[in-house]
This record gives sequence, structure tokens and C-alpha cells, in this order.
Amino acid sequence: MANNRGAHPMRRRAGRPAAVLTAAALTLLAPARGGSGGPAGVTSVTVGAPPVVGLGDLYTAESRHLFEAHRLRVKVRSINGGAQVVPALQSNAVDIGQSNIVSVLQARRRHLDISCFAAAFRSPSGPQLALVVSRTRAAAIRTPAALAGTTIAVNTLHNANQLIAEKYLQSRGVNPASVHFIGLDYPRMPGALSAGRVAAAIVDEPFTTTVVSHGSKVMSPQPDSEIARHPVYACWMASSSWLSHHKDVASRFTAALNKADQYMAAHPGYLSSILPKYTKVSAQLAGRVTLPDFATTMTPADVQPWSQAAAQFKVTDSVVPPASIITSLK
Repeated sequence: MANNRGAHPMRRRAGRPAAVLTAAALTLLAPARGGSGGPAGVTSVTVGAPPVVGLGDLYTAESRHLFEAHRLRVKVRSINGGAQVVPALQSNAVDIGQSNIVSVLQARRRHLDISCFAAAFRSPSGPQLALVVSRTRAAAIRTPAALAGTTIAVNTLHNANQLIAEKYLQSRGVNPASVHFIGLDYPRMPGALSAGRVAAAIVDEPFTTTVVSHGSKVMSPQPDSEIARHPVYACWMASSSWLSHHKDVASRFTAALNKADQYMAAHPGYLSSILPKYTKVSAQLAGRVTLPDFATTMTPADVQPWSQAAAQFKVTDSVVPPASIITSLK
């Protein structure tokens, strides 16, 4: 992700029905795990990440054989969110994970051996991670103030998306305590919104496109702009102990993603064309998904607004020094 996401031409909307990773995505290049050696010097790596389009450069790297070119075999394990990726890393169930920045901050406050070694993506201006209102409640909920007293779904409680919702509401004069939050996996959000079991949700692509196609209304296309204009939402992370022994593997993984980012920048329609292979999005909806701005570069300045907001809203018990969650591969 050495690209500048903000300059990326790939922001387009597409949706897919219930988008869960398919067999093609789950087995990206190989079934082995653990940074172990494979045939002819190939290293096998298991990656844990949520089933969202933030994995787009991973799909591109696989389909363009970029992992193979960097002597890697990658297997992807679908995990709901960063809060679940952290224990998977701690238990050695996965080698590398993709997580929102908040989960890494929380891990640091719990003195867990987890750090970011590359950015995953920045949030675009369009509705990738969006605040949407159920079609059953859209007539009554036209402003943020009308969300008071309602139930909002987030993929994980007391984590990044609840923080984003609370900061969004507070900035618009709504007391976050007046809203009830429930945790709901992304793939379950379309059904809950359609049935009116929740009034609103913070939903990520490709589920954003799915729920909009079912009638939900976008209240805010980029609620995390309350954190920063185009924040680094997620990073690639691993345990510091794993990185100390596999820095070369992490560097090759990042280099393959950088090549994928470059390819996607030169071929703006490519990721949308392969989404049906790696996810359950239909070819009809794939071209409508709003893609994130992929890039691997991150600095403490990218972490700072998350660290401040997390402490302000008691998601962490204090401000985490931004540099403390980043490990350099150099």
C-alpha cells in the first residue's frame, strides 16, 4: 500500500448480497499457516481479517500472482472484527491480521504484544463505512437528533465503529448515551435493518451497497470523518514477537500489497471485476461498491486522532502514545 489512498481513482460503489468470503478467498494461495516454510523457499502465512472490501488489495495480489512473486502462500481466515483478530494473533491461530486502529490501541492498553507494521486503507469520501437508517424507520429518522432513543448496530461493541457513531452524534448535539448500541456481525446487518430490528447501523462495504439496495438510507456517507478527514481506518498487524522473527515475511507481504495497489491505481475497474470471485457480491452489484483508498504507509500522526478520541469516549482508559503501536519493518 505504498500508494497515496487519497489520490486513488478507485472509489466506486458496488454492493454484493450477503458478502462473506468465498472458498476462493479463504484459500488464497495455500492451506498452511504460521510463517512456516513451503516448497522451494515459499513461506506460508495465515491472515485473519473481517469479510469486507478492505481486503481488496489482498484479492488483487492473489489474482495477479503477486504473493507467489514474493515467495508467499497466503490463507485467509474470516474474522468479524479487529477485537476478534487480536486474540487470534495472540493464540497463533493467524500470523497477520487486519484490524481497525482502535483494536490495536486497546491491545496496547492491555499490554498485549500487538502492533501495526503497515496501513491497510484510508476511508474514502463515499459511502464505504457509512451510517445508514433502516427503510422501516427512514420516514421518522431524517436527522441525527431523531436517533435518540433508538438502537444502532455496530460490528463490535466498545470498539471503532461505536466510537465513530458516538463522536458523530455528539458533534451534532445528540447525547451518545441516549442511543442503545448492539453488536452485530456485518453479514447479519442487512437482515436486521430490513426487518426493522435496528433503527440504524454503521455498516461497511460490500454490505453498505447491499443494505442501500434493500432500501436503507445513508445518513452519513463517511461518519469517521469526525476522527479525521480521510483517516487510516485499519492496519496490518502482528505480534511483536512474530515480527521479530519474520520481519522479512512481513516485508514481502507488504511489498506484494504495494504492487497490488499500484496495479489497481493503473486499472481502476480491476478490483470490482474480481470481487464476485472472492466474495458473494453479484457481478451486477460489484461495480457499485465504494472502495477504500488502499496504501501501506502510516505514521504516528495517522494514529493520533484515534488515540485522542478513544480516550475521550472511554474506549481506552488513557491516551495511547501513537508511535507505540507501530513497528517499522526497516
